[in-house]
Amino acid sequence: MKNPDGSPDLSYAPFVDTPGAFYILASHLSAHTENLIRTPQASVLFIENESACPEIYARRRLRFSCHAQVFSQDSSKWSELIPHFQERFGPIIDTLSTLPDFKLFALTPIGGQWIKGFGKAFDFSGRVDGDAVHLNPKKSRQSD
Repeated sequence: MKNPDGSPDLSYAPFVDTPGAFYILASHLSAHTENLIRTPQASVLFIENESACPEIYARRRLRFSCHAQVFSQDSSKWSELIPHFQERFGPIIDTLSTLPDFKLFALTPIGGQWIKGFGKAFDFSGRVDGDAVHLNPKKSRQSD
C-alpha cells in the first residue's frame, strides 16, 4: 500500500483466516484503511519469530500479494465473519463491531513468495496450492 504522497505504508492488523481470504477489521481513522479503499491492494507477511530462527538472515517468511475488498456493517459478509472475530479475539470485538468507523476487509491472495531459508525461495500463485516455483531456475521444483 502507498500513502497519497506515494510513500509506502506498512501496518499491522489481527486477522481471521478462511480458505479464500484473510479478513481484517480496520478503523477508517487509520491510514491503511484509507489506502485499502483508495487502492485495493495489500501485502500480507507472515514471518518466523527471531528467537526461533537459527539464522536471522534466513528467517522463514511467507508474503502474499492480495486484492482487498471492503464490506460494510450492513453486509451479509459482516454478519458471517464478526462471530469468527469474536471467537478469536474476544469481547473487544463486541465494541469494535459497533463503531461506525470500522470496516471489514477481505484480503484475497493472488500470489506471493515463500522463503524457507538460504537458496530456498519460491514464487507461487493463490495460496501456495502446490504450484511453488523455485526462484533459481537451475534448482528443481520443491514445495515442502
